[in-house]
Amino acid sequence: MKVLRRVTHGETFGDDAKLYKSVRVVLFDSENLVAVMRIGKINAFTLPGGGIEEGEMPEQAALREILEETGCESELTHELGIIEENSKTYDWNGSSTCFIAKVKGGKGVQKLTEIEIDEETSVLWLGIHEALELITNQKANARDRREEVILEIMKERNIALLREALRVLATENGR
Repeated sequence: MKVLRRVTHGETFGDDAKLYKSVRVVLFDSENLVAVMRIGKINAFTLPGGGIEEGEMPEQAALREILEETGCESELTHELGIIEENSKTYDWNGSSTCFIAKVKGGKGVQKLTEIEIDEETSVLWLGIHEALELITNQKANARDRREEVILEIMKERNIALLREALRVLATENGR
């Protein structure tokens, strides 16, 4: 899978550093609205996704994370690529495998972790251009410098992912 973007801040880790592997998804519902996760306590916005568990394939992790975070059964429709995130200065070294997915059936109930509940996480459904604008212009309330940089890394990752999804879908539709 191709690397879509490398996001770095401050000093970076070497190749031998422990890598946090995750998935991120642009999830469309039947009305072509995109799921955007709102982290209420800090007014931050991100796309559904999370860590890949031991023995899990990225595709399995993506479907599990979608179900947990949005309550939706889904199917993956496109592999988009990988976004690498690296900051030794702020202890963040990750690789996100990215997909487009479509909701199958209706919307269910979120199955959030205690941390996600405490952070007041909810799901919004927006047009893809509205989602891109919201994430691009967000004014998150970071609690410290590390969180501020990580939110900036996440923002850059989400913008790159949404732009790639728009590009892939436009190409598919002959635009």
